[in-house]
Amino acid sequence: MENDEYYDIDSILAEYTKIPCIFQQDIDAEANLTGDLTDIPQGSRIELPFWLAKAFAQLTMESNQQLLQIELPKAFNARVRNALEASPSTVDYRLLCPFFYLFGNKLLDLVVFPELGRVLERAFKTRLRNIMDYSQSGTNGMESDFLQKLDETEKGLFKTGQESATQLRHWYNKKLFSLDYKPLK
Repeated sequence: MENDEYYDIDSILAEYTKIPCIFQQDIDAEANLTGDLTDIPQGSRIELPFWLAKAFAQLTMESNQQLLQIELPKAFNARVRNALEASPSTVDYRLLCPFFYLFGNKLLDLVVFPELGRVLERAFKTRLRNIMDYSQSGTNGMESDFLQKLDETEKGLFKTGQESATQLRHWYNKKLFSLDYKPLK
């Protein structure tokens, strides 16, 4: 976690997302990574919170071999990436990962997968247009289905868009009111 994110609750919650890891070394039971005090043999696949997997992935052993290898989580697998390429607005981020973009950005620093950044950027740009359209015009039945699929970053953008639209309407109404106002003599 970067220093500027130390107190950011969304960043903390995003780092608790589980990520699949393959251990490249044997781990003694004393580490208690599985919670039941069993040894972890080399080649074992275990899901760990991102913050812990990141720390282990940055460790290198005396033989210059890494302790574990990180795999892409299900929220960023080929099936999801294909769905994002086809139609980003139909993907339900809430079910995949509540902090989809924030976690995806953190994942880019750790997992070597150049295609992921491009897919995330394209999906964000496409969905942002819809989010801003809905936030400026209000919500109806069709739009509420889309709003149910937003991740936390998108929800914040939607709320900001709604607040700015409301403030603009208030400002505009006051200006119109002041133009129509004629003092009594």
